[in-house]
Formats: sequence, C-alpha cells, structure tokens
Amino acid sequence: MYRRIITLVLALIFVISSFSVYADDNADTGEGDTNNALKDKGFYRGSEYMYKVSVYVGLSDTVDKHSNISSDWRMIGRDPIYVKPSSITLPSNVIGSTGNKIEYQQGQSLSPIKITQYITDNPPPIPIINGGSITSVKSYFGDTATLNMLLNNYASQQGVAREALVSNTTFTIDDKTKKYPAKDILPVKVDGVYQNKVPWLIIYEPVIISYLKDRTTILAFTATEYALAQKLGYFNFKSGSDGQYIAGMTHSNLPNSIFLEESWFGFPVTGALPQKVYWSEDRIIAGGGWGMRILKANSVEVIENNTQYDYEYRVDTDVITSVRIYASADITPDDRHKSEEAYNNPKKNTATITMAANGYSKSTEAVIPSGGSELVWFKWHTPSSPGMVEINVSVSGNSAAKIDGTSRSAKLIGKVVDLSKNPPPNPTANDRNDNFTIPSLPQKSDKTTANWGVYSCNWIPNWVWHPKWEWESNWVKKYYTYHHSGGCKEDGSCPGHRRSRWVDQGKWVDNGHWVDEGHWEYDYTSYYTSLSASMNLDPDSKVPTSIENTMKSGYGVSIDVNSSTNTNAPSSHITYAQNVITYFPEFKYDTYWRVLDRIGYGHFNFKENKYSTYNSRVHFIPIWYPDGNYTVYAELIDLWTPDGMLRINLNDEVNIQGNLYDDWHIGPK
Repeated sequence: MYRRIITLVLALIFVISSFSVYADDNADTGEGDTNNALKDKGFYRGSEYMYKVSVYVGLSDTVDKHSNISSDWRMIGRDPIYVKPSSITLPSNVIGSTGNKIEYQQGQSLSPIKITQYITDNPPPIPIINGGSITSVKSYFGDTATLNMLLNNYASQQGVAREALVSNTTFTIDDKTKKYPAKDILPVKVDGVYQNKVPWLIIYEPVIISYLKDRTTILAFTATEYALAQKLGYFNFKSGSDGQYIAGMTHSNLPNSIFLEESWFGFPVTGALPQKVYWSEDRIIAGGGWGMRILKANSVEVIENNTQYDYEYRVDTDVITSVRIYASADITPDDRHKSEEAYNNPKKNTATITMAANGYSKSTEAVIPSGGSELVWFKWHTPSSPGMVEINVSVSGNSAAKIDGTSRSAKLIGKVVDLSKNPPPNPTANDRNDNFTIPSLPQKSDKTTANWGVYSCNWIPNWVWHPKWEWESNWVKKYYTYHHSGGCKEDGSCPGHRRSRWVDQGKWVDNGHWVDEGHWEYDYTSYYTSLSASMNLDPDSKVPTSIENTMKSGYGVSIDVNSSTNTNAPSSHITYAQNVITYFPEFKYDTYWRVLDRIGYGHFNFKENKYSTYNSRVHFIPIWYPDGNYTVYAELIDLWTPDGMLRINLNDEVNIQGNLYDDWHIGPK
C-alpha cells in the first residue's frame, strides 16, 4: 500500500506571557454544509460574513467626532441593520442580537433575535477573516451611496418615507434650534451639491456566522457579542470539554479585523494584538471589531459613488502589495506522493502566483499544506503622479491554490495620493486668533510590528521492501528401473527396464522491489519586522532668545525624526520608512500639514521653507500662539511589509513664553 503522510511544522511567531495563545481553530473557507466539521467542535467559514451597521444623525451643525454620542447625536431606527453579500444565503434560524457596541458599553444586554431583516448588497470582505482590505471597507462605508441605501432600508422597514426619519427631530443650525425640512438634513443632492446641514455617522461592525457543535445553534455575532456571550457564560468559544474551538476567530481575528485608528467620541484606540494572541473579553468590548465614518455637515469632504480601492499609497514610493493564498489540498513541489508511477515520473505540483503593477511584475512559486494559507507579495514603485493603479494577480499551476480561498485571479486597485500639496500658508505679523484654544493631540493607532512566513516542503524518504514471491523452476531428468511383474529368477536376479522422468527441483524466490513510501514535510519560516522612532522639536538655530526648549512665538522650529528597523527578513521582503507627515496645533492638527524631507536612511527634517529668509528647514509658529506647550504631531509611515504598512505616531513640543515683539526695542543709534 502506497502511503502518504503530511507533517505540518508550525512556528509560533509571538509568545506574550500575559495572553492566552490558541492552539487550533475549527475554521473553513469553503462553501456548502457543515457535515465535515470536526466532531464535538464548533465551526465557521470566513466567507460567511456580514456587517452590522448603525446610522446616527448629528443634532447640530457643530457636532463632530469629539462631541457626545449620546446627547449630540440620534440613532436612526430602533436597531442596527445587517448588510450581507449576495454570495451567501443566510440560514433561516441564525441568531443575532439587537444592540451595537455603544449600547453594549452603556449596559444593554444581549437580546437574541432571529435575523429576518437584512440588506443584500456587495460589502467588501472582512480584513484578516476573509482577506479583505481595510481601505475597501472604509471606502464602502464612506460612500454616500451606502448611506442612502441604509436610510432607504430603514424607511422601508418602518413603512415611512425617508423624510419621516428626521422630520420630527429638532436640530440646531446656525444657532437656531427648530424642526428643519428633511431636505436640509438628509444627504440629498440639489444642483450637484449635497444639502445636509448636519453631519451623519455610520458605525459598522463585522459579523461572522458560526455553527456550534450541537449542529443546531447558528450565531451571527460581532466581536463584541462573542465576547459578551463568553464573559456571561452563555458559550465557551475556546477549548475544553464544553469548548467550541473557534476562539481564534472570536477572540483574535475578528477583533483584530477592524478597530478605531483615532479616538472618536471618547472611545479609546485599542490597537491590534499579534496574530494568534487572544484579546480579553473586556478589551474586545472596549475597542475590538468596529469602525466609524462621518459625512460632515454642509457637503464637506463628500465621497460620492467613488471608485472603491483596495490600497492607498503615496506617490514615488516603494511599496509591497500582498495577497493571501489558501490551499484546499496539499500544494507540494511535485506529485510523486500520488502513486508509484508518479514517483518515477513526477510532475510539477506547485502554485505560481504572478503579480503586476505599474510596469513591475513578479512570479512566486508556493507550497502550502491543505487548509493552510500564506501571504504572497511583490515590491514595486508607485508613479510620481497621483491616480489609480491596477494591480493584477493570477494563480496558475496547482488548482488547490486560490486568492483569499475564492478565485484564481484578481484585479486590485491602488489609490496613489500626493500629500505634498497642502503645506501651511505663510504666517504674517498681523495674524490674529483671539479665540484660539490649544487642541488635544490626535489619538491614532500605531502598527509597529509585522509578522509573516513562508512554507517550504521537503520529501522525507521511507524505503519499504514490497515482496513478490515467485517459484523459480529447475527441471532435472531422473532415472529409475521398472521391474516386470513376473518376479525374479532362480539365480536371484530381477530383470527390469530402465526408465526416466523430469522432476522440478526449483525454489521460491522473492522478486520484490523497494518502494519509497516517504512523505512531504512542511516547514514554516517565520519573519518579523519592528519599527521604532524618535522625534525632537527644537527652536531654530537662528532664534536669538531661545533658552534650551523655551522660545517666543513668531519664530521657527526645526524637527528631527529618526527611525530604525529590526528584522530577520531579506531586503526583498520589506521597505524602509519613507515618509513623515507633520501636523500643527494652530490648524487643530488638520487642514494643513508638512511632508518631511528624507535626508538619510530613516532620517527626516522639514523641507526648506520658501518663506524663510535663509531657506531654513523650519516651520514658523504664528505670532498669536498663546503661552504654553506648542506640540507638533507626526506620523511616520510607508515602511511596507507583506503584513502591511508599519507606522508610528510621534510628538514633541517646545515651550512658548512671549512673542517675537518682546525682542524688539527702541533706542538711540
């Protein structure tokens, strides 16, 4: 019997002693029923996803992401609404719940419902769980077409016109509080201009459908709902005799998939944890598995029917684009394991992934064990002008390999932007801002570590003798005497006739042969990259009266940002940090920014300021800036890895005491 053994050697990328690490997860990305799920374990498919979406309207034209979500905004409808892709059919007995993350944080309990009302559309796949792009998710939920689709559905469910959703609500616009016509509130376009005089907010939470081991209970929960159910003891999604064995999804991948980049409405930034590390239930409830998008008031920053894109890049930048390849069967170097005939005449059995963009291309051969996956990537350089770039991916060779477990080809869209077009205007001596208050620093998430790996596959021989016993004949002629029946004579002789016959004196011989009944053995080589950086903000060297880090407003400051990378990966796997964007308190860390010059490997300064007499690398502090700390906020970005872009947020300050007029004096010549 020709046997085959596949041995999978998994490498643990991170071990963090304060968190549990999951050992196995009963997941599948295929289609169909769950009859093949492991016995006594729960089950889920990454391809069976939805989004749970809540829509809020701002109650005045001044509310924003820093206001109070409970008092300054009103939720449209009684409950969130589900949006599912057309590619899945929702089971008739699937269970959800009526709340959203904000309501759960405010004390609402899990309220099980059978999900019967939902929108069928084409929302993008969930990041991590189904290989989706966070950029596509943000683009989809930031599109006014999505917002209007949701509002139409809310109205349809309640049996009212869209206008009725807001017609009985009091709004404050231009300091006047009253009930306004719905056309002033809804995102309605008239003569090409949106009329909404108040902002709108979408809160979206990814949902994964899970089949519990009783083969009866089907849940469609958000990360928050899975965490609440675990914390309250309704289910155990982890391991053990009562475990469902799906905690890799419920407590790691789902909360990691989407989280807030910035603190909005006072909710904390709760960044991702390393792959395969459990989030605690409280951490998930606080910040895992949700995102927000705002349509600002008065048609500001409208996204309308935009071309959805999968990645965002900067102009003239080295980037790495990656896709995840899943294997539905073993992908091996050749097919010698299939039969003895194949062993003697093996054929290639790898998968080849070809990626191309902007004139760059790369083909990668991959070997992946059945049920496993691997990131495949290529490094390329973006155009020097902004625009959309097509990234084409195709898979050839072994038919078990598919992009995100679904297709053999994909066309991704990269949006290339130019951040250098919005530098601050020149401050003048006559500028005033008497009502200015120093804003809080932005709170954004860092991503300072990346982890990925590559499978290799080697044949481990196991020579086994296959016996084949065969008789090897040896025929020999034998002689004997045949005596007559008349008996012997009187003299005692016995006459007879001489006779002969052939006798087979052969033997059994083992004519078997050796067969290599070996197996393929997979090894997984883990790679990592980590990013660290420092930032120093100092008075410009030409400031005449600065003392250490104290200076007067009206003068310039210089900046020095240094970054370093720690990695075990080859240079073809990563780029260096290439851009730093700086934001300033006089513009509320918005509106205007400066892109720094890279003056050395990982080293950045301000560009030369055209308004400086000496063309110094400075930023001028407005003369009206009040005494106190002047803090510059910086985002170090564009260190690309197969596991995405690393970024780190930095800040430093100088102390302002007085202004440059204090250095003037009138005196005799």
